[in-house]
Amino acid sequence: MLKNLSLLSLVVAVWGSTWFAIKLQAEGGVPVEQSVSYRFLLAALCLLAWCAATRKPLRFAAGTHGRFVLLGLLQYSLNFVLFYRASSYMVSGLMSVVFALAAGFNFVNARIFLKRPIPPLNAVAALTGVIGLGIAFWPEIRGSALDGTMAMGLALSVAATLSFSFGNTLAAKLQTASVPVPVVSGAMWSMLYGSLWSLGFALVHGAPLRFDWHASYVGSLLYLAVMGSAVAFVSYLTLLGRIGPGRAAFATLLFPLVALAISAAFEHYSWNAWLVAGVAVVLLSNAAMLVKR
Repeated sequence: MLKNLSLLSLVVAVWGSTWFAIKLQAEGGVPVEQSVSYRFLLAALCLLAWCAATRKPLRFAAGTHGRFVLLGLLQYSLNFVLFYRASSYMVSGLMSVVFALAAGFNFVNARIFLKRPIPPLNAVAALTGVIGLGIAFWPEIRGSALDGTMAMGLALSVAATLSFSFGNTLAAKLQTASVPVPVVSGAMWSMLYGSLWSLGFALVHGAPLRFDWHASYVGSLLYLAVMGSAVAFVSYLTLLGRIGPGRAAFATLLFPLVALAISAAFEHYSWNAWLVAGVAVVLLSNAAMLVKR
């Protein structure tokens, strides 16, 4: 019990804090596509070492690699490029609130692409989550604060969350294939391809390759690659194997609270009654989707 609680605390603390680290990366003077590429190249190398140490299979058919390429685009490239860009328009904690809608998007995508039915309770909960997001942003929507800046940040965050959800759906399809792909092996290849996708985007933009040697950039890069993408990922998989996917998924309910606390401490973001109410509705709607009847 204590070991499981320790793993849960590690996952929540690390993944909840990655949002602020993303903002530090975006402010480092390096094009966001290059930062995302560096992050997942390092993360892929960490998982490669893990696979070698645990003797996980690394050879797969060409068709499976094609899915890894697509998964890398959706889950480890486009998703993060959009979130990195969104961090220029809104505080990191608010991005995590938008990301909490991923659970509802997952059910819709699973219905469309995997032909899985959506239980009525989950449909209501997903709609409630959208309403909760509207409550959280109501002061900006009601007044003039939802200007081009905030609207752009919100739009980029929603698009990033959709990309992540599409990636989740593809990953689920890989796991239900006739020959299931080990999660860590698949993640290693997908992160590597995601790194190449992001590098390709950077080259298309014509920006020269850069790197920022300031401590804030290097430190946040290492934290995101090693802790946020490799250590926390393996910890989550370990937790999932011990307590099951349903209970492990409750870790996602706590991420926005950690992220918003960090925004209040380091980004001078002030909580208000609308934000508290909206976050509560979003998290409770996710809890309703995760709890069995």
